[in-house]
Amino acid sequence: MAQHGYKQFCPLSMAAEVLCTRWTMVLMRELVAGSTRFNDLRRGVPKMSPTLLSQRLKELELAGIVERKEVPGEKGIFDYHLT
Repeated sequence: MAQHGYKQFCPLSMAAEVLCTRWTMVLMRELVAGSTRFNDLRRGVPKMSPTLLSQRLKELELAGIVERKEVPGEKGIFDYHLT
């Protein structure tokens, strides 16, 4: 995997590395608007490929911005929420 970012220690630079990638702010808008499931997010950002959507959600989860939780009683179904 390619290494991304400048590895800055400034909080603003660190936030920009995560939030300023393509489609991320549009995805954040959908989460703020109340979309929580993968397919809801896909409908909200129809030009974003499912692969890229999945990748961005994982990046946001690793950064601690999004939390992924399994829906109780629905095995393999997950919700995404802003932390």
